[in-house]
Amino acid sequence: MISHGDNRGVLAEALVSWASLYGVATAMRIYWKQTARSRVERCVLFLLGVLFGLLAVRGFFWLTGSKVFGALTYFFASVLPLAVVLYIEALLRRHMPLLVKVLVLAGTVVFVVFALSERLHTDPFWLRVFSGYVLALMVVLLAMLFLRDRSDLTEVENRAADAVGVAVAMIVPFVMTDLITDLGLPMVRVGSVGILMFAFATVVAAEPRATVGAVVNTHLRVIGLSIALGAIEAWVIGDVRTATVARTGAFFACFLLLTMIYLRVHTHRQLSRGPGLVRSIATADTRTTEGFLHVLEQLPIVADYRLVRAADLRGYDHNDAFVGLFPADGARVVTRRQLRRRSGAPQVEHSYVADQLADLLERDQMTHAVLLRERPLSLLLVHIPSAGLEQSAIAQLGLVRAVAAVIERGHDA
Repeated sequence: MISHGDNRGVLAEALVSWASLYGVATAMRIYWKQTARSRVERCVLFLLGVLFGLLAVRGFFWLTGSKVFGALTYFFASVLPLAVVLYIEALLRRHMPLLVKVLVLAGTVVFVVFALSERLHTDPFWLRVFSGYVLALMVVLLAMLFLRDRSDLTEVENRAADAVGVAVAMIVPFVMTDLITDLGLPMVRVGSVGILMFAFATVVAAEPRATVGAVVNTHLRVIGLSIALGAIEAWVIGDVRTATVARTGAFFACFLLLTMIYLRVHTHRQLSRGPGLVRSIATADTRTTEGFLHVLEQLPIVADYRLVRAADLRGYDHNDAFVGLFPADGARVVTRRQLRRRSGAPQVEHSYVADQLADLLERDQMTHAVLLRERPLSLLLVHIPSAGLEQSAIAQLGLVRAVAAVIERGHDA
């Protein structure tokens, strides 16, 4: 292994890498616990898993120069571009151009083979080729993210894609420092900070009310504060070299981002499933269904909603048959994806009804329908972004539906 600094410096970089595991694991946990996952959730889980593996092994490679850990490090690094492409495809709900897919698949196969044969991290030529491949692919993906047709996605989905795009643009320079250092150039490895910034962005992208500005401002504040703290510590210990400032700054950035990820996930969990939702329901206006449904505005995974009654469905044929599309028990929730699958069912009437309800959801840019009342028909349409947690969302909607259904029946009393 090519050394770029003293042993304490390399150890500091390895410790930051290992500490970053907690942040990636915390982000993974909110998706891993879901028993029913959407495509976006499966893709982000795969991506975070690859990042977790990379963070776990590369510190040992830096410290020992072991060929085994070097092969494992670049194995995960070779799979990472494919994981990023799959995640962005799912986020945009569009396939990448065929040329990009061929490039990624060919690059993944070739570099995985070179990594496992212990040639990628030992041959400067192939390491330069890999670095150029990663950088070129990131430029292509960023161009596709920022030049996409925004009309293909809803406003909330566009905000999530923008947040991820900005995060990728900001972290690429951090991640490239790892590759530059492995090429033997004098550089401090701060890629772990970039990985944590990306993990934080995936958590933010799952929240419909988050904005690109929040991601940019948060990351800039973390970078600025970490550099300042790193400079102060370097001055205190009497070593004001740039490398020392960078390494101590990376430590501060790591723990700031770990704290932010933990608090974001913890707050999300409390508001979504814990006493926060229960208190919101307990203090809600239960005189009317419309008044009660304002509790949805306090849920971090709900972007928008609409209450639809029988009078609003006069333009749809056989709208009474909508009831048959919902599960007979449980939360009585059906998703737009499920309806589109049912619209191709052999039963013609069933297919037609499912297609009508799916069209209603698409017209209002909603993703989930909740049956509040069978007769007269009353539906709650909700928009939950594709990056959200579907299982948790359905559980919350089931709780809200139970109260709303009682309010609806109370109007007849």
